[in-house]
Amino acid sequence: MTLRIHQLECFIAVAEHGHVTRAAQSLFVTQPALSSQIRALEAELGVALFSRHAKGVDLTPAGEAFLPHVRASLLELEHAVDAARAAATGVHSVVRVGLIVGTQVDIISRVLRAFRQVASGSRIEFVEYTFDKPSAGLRAGETDVAFVVLPMHEENLSFMPLEQPGVVATLFDEHPLSDRSSLSISEILEEPWVSTDTPDEICRGYWLAASHRMVPPVVHHRVRTMDKFIQLVAAAEAVGIAPAWVERNYQGRPVRFIPVIDVESPTVALAWREGEDASPAVVHMRSAARAALNSSGDPRPVRHQSAQPAAPHTT
Repeated sequence: MTLRIHQLECFIAVAEHGHVTRAAQSLFVTQPALSSQIRALEAELGVALFSRHAKGVDLTPAGEAFLPHVRASLLELEHAVDAARAAATGVHSVVRVGLIVGTQVDIISRVLRAFRQVASGSRIEFVEYTFDKPSAGLRAGETDVAFVVLPMHEENLSFMPLEQPGVVATLFDEHPLSDRSSLSISEILEEPWVSTDTPDEICRGYWLAASHRMVPPVVHHRVRTMDKFIQLVAAAEAVGIAPAWVERNYQGRPVRFIPVIDVESPTVALAWREGEDASPAVVHMRSAARAALNSSGDPRPVRHQSAQPAAPHTT
């Protein structure tokens, strides 16, 4: 028995419309061509599927029995096609994406929107992390890819840089330097600072401006979230540095954000575990990142010039 998909689609259209001419119009075929397909299907099955009358057609008992199975078969066929295409392109159904809380930057949103275009069969599952886990779940194997902020400990990880937002000093609004248009990091090094509470010495050292210091910093507070950091600064408990995007995210707080002219910008990057360059999640997210950056080629994984580890903290 040879049943053609087009014949089955014609059968469903006639069954739904109860009229051959209207069914033909919905399929953009002629009425004689549609009638021919139905006759061929009935001949192949050896049964009549429709009874004809002046106002149109009705399903016969054989047609009534046939219809639900045809619908189910065509739906299953669509699923089979989707599964085959997904397997051919290596698309996973769920991609676990790690994010550091407080890194609401436009480039990440653009990459994720582009991801839906290059991997439409995948669903993104976000997993949020605080400052104490700068790899955003990659080292623990909890995420497939992650958006991270460099510098950090880079062993066994690869990166695609996305954006360098710049650095701002974060000062309470009545600080003596709060009305400045810019400043040098040396101007605030002797004040109490807020430290990032993470075991990653490179990450912690960068946000303490350790490479600019001759003596250890005075650290009164350690934080794992940007909200707590901003609250401590607003309360005049300490100062610190932050990515420039915090000014947009924390407008209206009693805090001033002053550009720092002599500290290398952090880098927002897409990250993945070394050796997993060919994994579907990495391949598709890197493609999305290239599309979002409107660049060509396949950027090679890079190493960020990391800050030196911080000197021991004093409390």
